[in-house]
Amino acid sequence: MSSQLFNLNRDKEISRYCFYVALLLSLVFNGSTFYFTFPHTYDSFVHIFFADHYAKTWFDNWEYRWYTGFIINSYPPLVHQVVAILSPYLGLKLAYYCWAVLVQLVFVRGIYYFSQILVDRRSAGIAAILAVFSGSMVEALHIFGQVPSITGLSFLLNACHEIYFWFRTKKKRFLIMGLSFLSVTTAAHHVTTIFGMIFFILPVIGLAVIDNSYEKNEHNKQILRFSTFFKNTLKTIPRAIVFGITVIAICITVVFPYWYWSKTDPINQVSIPHGSRASFIEQTDMGLIFFLIPWGIMLFFLSYILTRSWERRYTFIGLSLTLAFILGTGGTTPIPIKLLGETAFNILTLDRFTFWGTMLALPFFGLFVNELVTGSYRKFLIKHFGKTFFIFIVGTLAVLLISNNILLVNMNTYRPFQPKNIDVKPIVQFLERDQHYEWRYLALGFGDQMAWLSANTNALTVDGNYHSARRLPEFTTRPVERLENSKYKGEDGVSERIFSKRR
Repeated sequence: MSSQLFNLNRDKEISRYCFYVALLLSLVFNGSTFYFTFPHTYDSFVHIFFADHYAKTWFDNWEYRWYTGFIINSYPPLVHQVVAILSPYLGLKLAYYCWAVLVQLVFVRGIYYFSQILVDRRSAGIAAILAVFSGSMVEALHIFGQVPSITGLSFLLNACHEIYFWFRTKKKRFLIMGLSFLSVTTAAHHVTTIFGMIFFILPVIGLAVIDNSYEKNEHNKQILRFSTFFKNTLKTIPRAIVFGITVIAICITVVFPYWYWSKTDPINQVSIPHGSRASFIEQTDMGLIFFLIPWGIMLFFLSYILTRSWERRYTFIGLSLTLAFILGTGGTTPIPIKLLGETAFNILTLDRFTFWGTMLALPFFGLFVNELVTGSYRKFLIKHFGKTFFIFIVGTLAVLLISNNILLVNMNTYRPFQPKNIDVKPIVQFLERDQHYEWRYLALGFGDQMAWLSANTNALTVDGNYHSARRLPEFTTRPVERLENSKYKGEDGVSERIFSKRR
């Protein structure tokens, strides 16, 4: 008994040590790189532009500078408002950078506690370290610049731990913390809450019911009886209904302006093509960006991850992980479009499912690495192939993991995503001189840096960089969000004059 207690305390200490190491690695890795990578990402300047709106006119819901005006409530406000609050002291860029680095620490904590409800403590600590170097997270941060969705996911993962223990123990403090985390998730990225309920919260509730059923089996706590599981499910339904209604009420309250806008201002738009919906076999470059890079090294161990996730205790987690994996394949197979329907398939960017799938897989990857470094796999390799081979395997895995991240962070050097850095100061000075700002301008060839130019001036443009805000018929009838992209759309983009004379 004392030996088991000693091992348990030792595992707790090692787990806590791994968690602190993961926080430090995240702070060093992202802190030293993101400030140099975010100007080259796809979405960072768009979110900075939204933050600039709140910094200038917090209570004005109308943004005049793009598309002849649009409602700023069309995007959940948390990240933009936090950056706006910090901007007077740090500036827009530095405020955005600081929030992104802070959210990475919240993400590491979320993975650590989410993993604890799935695997043992030591594996959870290892999963936290692996999360820092997750290909999908590094891509989302350093290539896509999706800080709002990362913020939403980070708090969602933290919420899963609290909700699990509320369904296990009925202690209100877990419910309050879980609902608080979900409120932050919704305010940052509402889509994460909507799909998070399906891919994270519901499987976690199912896991809690299964664990309760194991505990209530008096004869053998290692056996799960269907009758016990069925009874516990019936007992859980009322609480699950109350929880669901509470979550819906909180979500609507938190993002009421967005919800009201989406209900009262429906704009029919031509869908903009996205690489995540392509066939990854026919378009291998899209498969690289939206499938191979996010899954990264975990693809080599996918059979282990899926096998473990489909064990009886993890049934609902395994179902969620498998569904996310399939939807993340985009147009490679007809399954995603049949599951989602044609409308949802053409609206959603399907890389988000791969992103969520990799997060669900991380605890099991941590379990595998733990077995490889200290468990049965270590003993097997040393016994049959020798210690040198074992060190070679572990070293190779570590080198591949680190090399993959170095390549991702520096990918813009080898394959630029944006035009070269543009100094907007002379352009801003020109717009301010002789009241040029009274005339609308076009910034062709700027890429996503046009949003940074807009954040530095009050001048107006009919162009923009946020497809949900397109209001002009010339935009809503064509698959472009920026005018410069029309040259890539052939007949759909440039066959007719985009601007027509109006009486």
